[in-house]
Amino acid sequence: MKNLAKNKSVKLQKQDGSRDAADSLFGDLNNTFTRNVKFRVGVFCLLIALLIGSFGGLPLYATEPAGKILVIKVHDDVEAGLSFFIQRQLRRAEKENINAIILEINSNGGLVKSAQEIKDALLNSKVTTVAYIKGRALSAAALIAISCHKIFMEPDATMGAATPMAMMGAGVKAAEEKFVSAFKAEFRSSAEARHRDGSIAEAMVDVNHDTIEGLSKRGTILTLSAEPALNIGYCDKIVSNIDAALRALSAEKMTVEYAEPTSAETVARFLTNPQISTILFTLGFWCLVIEFIVPGFGLPGITGLLLLTCFFGGHLFAYLAGLEAILLFVTGIILIALEIFVVPGFGLTGISGIVALAFSVVMTFGGFYSAITAILSIVAYSFFIILVLYWFSPKIKAFDRFILKKSQPVDEGYVAVDPCIYTHLERCEGVTLSVCRPSGIARFGDERYDVLSDGDFIEKDERVIVRKVEGTKIIVRKIEE
Repeated sequence: MKNLAKNKSVKLQKQDGSRDAADSLFGDLNNTFTRNVKFRVGVFCLLIALLIGSFGGLPLYATEPAGKILVIKVHDDVEAGLSFFIQRQLRRAEKENINAIILEINSNGGLVKSAQEIKDALLNSKVTTVAYIKGRALSAAALIAISCHKIFMEPDATMGAATPMAMMGAGVKAAEEKFVSAFKAEFRSSAEARHRDGSIAEAMVDVNHDTIEGLSKRGTILTLSAEPALNIGYCDKIVSNIDAALRALSAEKMTVEYAEPTSAETVARFLTNPQISTILFTLGFWCLVIEFIVPGFGLPGITGLLLLTCFFGGHLFAYLAGLEAILLFVTGIILIALEIFVVPGFGLTGISGIVALAFSVVMTFGGFYSAITAILSIVAYSFFIILVLYWFSPKIKAFDRFILKKSQPVDEGYVAVDPCIYTHLERCEGVTLSVCRPSGIARFGDERYDVLSDGDFIEKDERVIVRKVEGTKIIVRKIEE
């Protein structure tokens, strides 16, 4: 009986264990099914959300901006400051991945060298460039326009008339043939780089071009209006305003930014303007000259240094001149000062100073023709300054030591210099104390006199004889051994 009870108890335990195992198995299956259902529900909800987002629902992620267009105004004269500004903006556009640059052009031209720099920068840029001719793109501005990938023109816009002119002082004349030929080649290469007809570009520069039927006859310079330019491929579209230009580029939804020069660039553009820079140089130079004449160091010297600092500083900022130009200028001033105050006569020191000044001007203005124009302007301004000093210096107290304002009548004891004061020196022998070229200093006995050489230069410590005396002039000749 005990064994039966024990066996029954064991069977019951086995049955209970089997029931527990079954319950555990069913529980796991139930949990797995529940997890699968939740996963499937989650995936289903995600799909629904994606569909809603695709069909105009709320965005599920931040959208990228449509892009950016940079507009640069090319108005007024094409000059060195503008070249520096455009080159900086092209570098910036490449760095910031700007979609396109629009050059809003309304200019009669300017400096050839600056236009060439801009042209090179446009042709080498990886950014799409568009010339939007708002009014006119003439001369140097035309070279900038045809160097862009696309050209848009307003209905009344014009482009061309690019014969290079040489400014000689206040006058203007056609440049030499070699410069015309070089500029014509610039136009042709730029046009062909943008897949435009090079012969049309040449006709904008040289009057001796072949006749282009319906456009320009030989002997005339080509200037294109909007319609003819559109017909021959020099205009991609005629637009009424900048918004129409953006639509033509399919960029109406892009961000448009107008490039503005920094305050330093604005100042540099003003200082590097050819007219302003020549005035600064001339006034600065003459202020230093006045400072050399007037004893001590005062307002003229400070003013001169400030003006020359503005002149060279503006060109340095725009990368138009280097430190070597400043060093040449300073060297020239020092050499001229030595010639005036230390070395008697006028010779190698003074000539070297003038040459150094001339080279500094050429290097600063960036070309022979520009430098010649600047030098002629400086001479004209200097002549005007001399006239002003002549008329007004008697009224300026600083010039009292150079101007005799009081009369010296004979009846008050004033007499002229005795014309025979040096006649006792005739045929006297002496020794030169300095180089005579032709003026110098010589000693006769124990006295020093200012003398003039009769013909050739005379070196220092040479024996001389007084050949003749003319009033206060003592003319000497070297004694040949």
